[in-house]
Amino acid sequence: MKRIGVLLLQMGGPRSLEEVEPYIQTLFADPNLVRLPAPISWFRGPLSRLVAKRRAPEVREQYAKIGGGSPNNDTTIAQAAALEEALHDDGDFRCYAAMAYTPPTILDAMRRGQDDGVTEWITLSMFPQYSTASTGASFADLEKACAEVGVASSSVTRIARWGGREDYLDAVAAMTMATLEEAKAAHPMKPHLVLSAHGLPVSYVKSGDSYVDEVEESVAGLRARLPQDQVTTLAYQSRATPVKWVEPATIDTLKRLGQEGEKNLVVLPLSFVNDHIETLFEIDMMLRDDAIEAGVEHYARVPVFNVDPRLTAILRSLVLEEGRLPSKESRT
Repeated sequence: MKRIGVLLLQMGGPRSLEEVEPYIQTLFADPNLVRLPAPISWFRGPLSRLVAKRRAPEVREQYAKIGGGSPNNDTTIAQAAALEEALHDDGDFRCYAAMAYTPPTILDAMRRGQDDGVTEWITLSMFPQYSTASTGASFADLEKACAEVGVASSSVTRIARWGGREDYLDAVAAMTMATLEEAKAAHPMKPHLVLSAHGLPVSYVKSGDSYVDEVEESVAGLRARLPQDQVTTLAYQSRATPVKWVEPATIDTLKRLGQEGEKNLVVLPLSFVNDHIETLFEIDMMLRDDAIEAGVEHYARVPVFNVDPRLTAILRSLVLEEGRLPSKESRT
């Protein structure tokens, strides 16, 4: 029986405060994540080091507030273990966490898989909505890793997007409804739901990136599953560079809603399946404080999947339904 390796592609995150500065430098050195005009592209290395040096103190403080590091790596490793167990009766599968910016990298995972006897590969993006800045960046690293370990890139199955799947939307809607019900019990005013997706520079959208369209597809699917009278607002968080990003910004949206008299807000981190700095610090602490200051009295967040069995079931279905045809890039 052939042994199939499944790579769960994720961003990664610094596992300690000491790793924060090199992590930031690695992020800003990636041309798929941070684009520079051609005339100054040669300056990417020095610029990434300068940005990391300047931003590290503030970002270290943020990571210190959530326990001293990101849980993203450990969570993805646990997700891979759960998926491997779930696939036990479906064939000979080995599942690996594969991070873009921290160990275990895609190259680490593929080398481990070869040691384990893997002969075929499936890569599964842990970003439900595709973007060149997330899944695309991981796929670029996959090309390099394939060359390094001697695997034909064309033979690797890529599952690139799944934000429109029924099972995914059903699960997110169920988690959202549970939080909305808690919010209704906690405050007399009806909750306003803010769907907060990770942001993206406008230049990416103009160059053909499908991320915003896929986010809106997911939002439409969720709205169809929520009560018809549930008020929702889509916004984008985590602006990281001074160029123009997709709007409205989550921080501006929360402040505006508070100033307009909304007292009961629920935030859904739409494009995340794992907890990390954007959920544990940005949404749970920074944006919460901004919302309360603007007049909001009750603030809550819909949980992300992490190791929820519903996510394991979704990933298993993706592997079994989309992972059978070589060189197939899945679309929802």
